Amino acid sequence: MKDSDEKTEFKNQSTLFNIINYKEQDDLNRFINEMNPDHALFVLVQAGRYSYSKGLYSLEEGEVLSKAIRVLTTPPKDKSENTPPDPEIHTA
Repeated sequence: MKDSDEKTEFKNQSTLFNIINYKEQDDLNRFINEMNPDHALFVLVQAGRYSYSKGLYSLEEGEVLSKAIRVLTTPPKDKSENTPPDPEIHTA
């Protein structure tokens, strides 16, 4: 493929969260309709990282988001470890 063809192809792509590329609306619809739990987790992690990179969270929110991503993406070391209690969640 020529260099100019590669640039044109790249321009015709849309990107979600700075990592998920698609060319046409049908591609996006297919991705959404065929989403499985692994895809969903990937999307949530990438959306969190992208939002954080854009400065949309406070320092505290970024810390909580970072930890949540690590919890979801890091396999447990040992199942015999004590599980801390669930945090209190206050609703308005």
